[in-house]
Amino acid sequence: MPRRVRPKKLFLSIGERLKAFRLAAGLTQEEVAEGHDPDESFANKGHISSIEHGLANPTVETLQRIAEALGVELVDLVVSPDESPRHALIALSRTLSDEALAEILKKHGPVPELVPRKRKRMHHRASGARSKAR
Repeated sequence: MPRRVRPKKLFLSIGERLKAFRLAAGLTQEEVAEGHDPDESFANKGHISSIEHGLANPTVETLQRIAEALGVELVDLVVSPDESPRHALIALSRTLSDEALAEILKKHGPVPELVPRKRKRMHHRASGARSKAR
């Protein structure tokens, strides 16, 4: 009896994000595999399915081409976004057009600093301490 392959957690989470982005873009697995140029297909439907189910160990090059086909950044596929509202907003902003972002800024004003001042000061102090130690 053949041994059932269990998906690895990391590959499964990459696959889940891939599938979510693919469905949001309205693409089939075959369309993702073809990328931007059907004549230069980098994968097949079965490979995309295996990645989505956490059964394949895709190369960085394959993930980069998948990200390009989906219109997202490579980091969006491989890094699990934090559950904080800040990370959710950043992830959402990556999907919006420049016009949509401009409209949001027009309605809601400037974006507050993403790095709290306290952290900036701590970083500044750490830099100063290093230069004094030299």
